[in-house]
Amino acid sequence: MEQDVFDFISYNYSGEIVSGYRDGLEIDIYLPQLSLGFEFNGLWWHSDQRLDKDYHYEKMKYFNEKGIRIFSIWEDDCVIRKEILKSQIMNILNKTDKRIFARKCDVCEISVTDIRKFLDDNHIQGFVNSVVKLGLFYDGELVSVMSFDKFEGRKKMSDNEWNLNRFCNKLDHIVVGGASKLFSYFVNNWKPNRVISYADRDWSVGNMYTKLGFEIISEGKPDYKYLIGKKRIHKSKFRKSKLGLSESKEMKKRGIPKVWDCGKIKLEIKFN
Repeated sequence: MEQDVFDFISYNYSGEIVSGYRDGLEIDIYLPQLSLGFEFNGLWWHSDQRLDKDYHYEKMKYFNEKGIRIFSIWEDDCVIRKEILKSQIMNILNKTDKRIFARKCDVCEISVTDIRKFLDDNHIQGFVNSVVKLGLFYDGELVSVMSFDKFEGRKKMSDNEWNLNRFCNKLDHIVVGGASKLFSYFVNNWKPNRVISYADRDWSVGNMYTKLGFEIISEGKPDYKYLIGKKRIHKSKFRKSKLGLSESKEMKKRGIPKVWDCGKIKLEIKFN
């Protein structure tokens, strides 16, 4: 699978590509002209059965301090969400050539059915429950979505506070100004006092949010999922209320490995 990723990048990128680049630590695939590295993470080999929980976080941080952005690719995503990964890679390589301008699009609220399908087809993390579901339409076609819920972690937020929990465009498309148009529509119609969001450091540096006016308020440590079969499963599926024992004790008893990520960036914007 790592070779498949290398071949895909090689086919679509004409600059220098270094396999197994080393500078104190190793990057699987390195593009020096873009200061960009791709790490391929096999699930078993990158679980806590083999690596320390801070391994991915420390490597990401190490290269970030050298001005190199690390993009983590997980084995199960390569199987389940291969086309989404390809679209992400093309975007980060600035090779996405299908452009739509948000000024030519219409915003409206969409159904849970519509956003579920769109997120499952186009977002690396798939569908998530939300309260507000907005879509951007171009010539009647849904090309971008943004959604909001009322949770800050597990804490319920107050009436005028929101969490921007998903944003994505249609695969292989850039919607110029799409995030701004959707977010402005939300702000104008729901009048929030405060909005937060989380950027996954496996593949994001939070640029979209800062362009919208968000500020970074914290950088979280690594978080984990459980390796069940050949998939990472979110820990919320194994909480105490569902198992009868504490999550960690039950999963340790079962011998279920954890897979640790690079952590998340927490961002916030406040309104008067």
